[in-house]
Formats: sequence, structure tokens, C-alpha cells
Amino acid sequence: MARLFLAVFPPVDVIEQLGELERPEVEGLRWTNREQWHITLRFFGEAEQGDVEDSLREFRGAASTVLLGPASRWLGGRVLALPADGLDELAAKVRARTETIGQAPDRRKFTGHLTLARTRRRLHGAVVSQPFDAQFKATGLWLVSSQLHSDGARYTKLSQWPLG
Repeated sequence: MARLFLAVFPPVDVIEQLGELERPEVEGLRWTNREQWHITLRFFGEAEQGDVEDSLREFRGAASTVLLGPASRWLGGRVLALPADGLDELAAKVRARTETIGQAPDRRKFTGHLTLARTRRRLHGAVVSQPFDAQFKATGLWLVSSQLHSDGARYTKLSQWPLG
């Protein structure tokens, strides 16, 4: 079993734009990097790759326009993220097809976001919200394996389903 999730990745031009955001050094804050920037649609935790792939066999999802921004904000006090709108319908379809795999899906309403930084303790005042405005067409859904390391997670793209 592996630690798995389904995600949409921004294209190179949006990654470049994200790379221009200020990343001040703040004790206890760990910034994510280019290889980690994605929007999670469904986190499975420990699950079998084949189970996820079987549940999405012949999956058809529409290409969605994703709007990132208008500014970074704190989620739950420990995640600095950019809101990502436009993936609610795709996330609902993915959830319906994978409900019995891995850990139970979050029962809260889907909140699309791209994580910029994480902290173990609340740092609300330490990083000021930054404006950001980008949009892109999500044309692929990826199954991703996550390996946790002391310097952050490393991701491996395993399978892809085209959207369109």
C-alpha cells in the first residue's frame, strides 16, 4: 500500500507565476516547492494503487477552468494556501467513484486550494496575505503517491485520466 491522492497540477506558466510569490523566512514555516504545487481532489491515505485505478476505469470528467486567487490565506491556521475555484463538480464525481477506497472522504464541502506553506503552530500574523490571480484549464487528473521526508513530501505521478 502507498499514501495516495488524486490531484490536478497547474501548467508551467502558472507554476512560473507561483514561483514569483514572496517566500519570507519565518521560523516554523515550511514553504512548498514547484514539484509539490497541486490541488488535491481526494486524499486516500494508505490505499492500493490498483483499487483507485479500477474505480476510475473509463472515467470521464470535463476539463475545468480553475481560478487561483485572489490572494493567499490561512486554512485551519496551519496551511497557507491559494483558493482554487472551478473543481467542485470534478471533485464530487471523483469522490462518488472512490468512496470506499482508503480513508473515508472528508464530509465537509470541498474547498479547492493550492498549498503554499505549512506550519505546526499557528502563525497568522507572521506572513501577510499576497495577491495572486491566475487561471488555467485542468485537462488531466493524476493519481499521485506521496512519500513523507523530513524536508517535506515528495510526489510521484502514477496514472493519469484526461479531462475534456
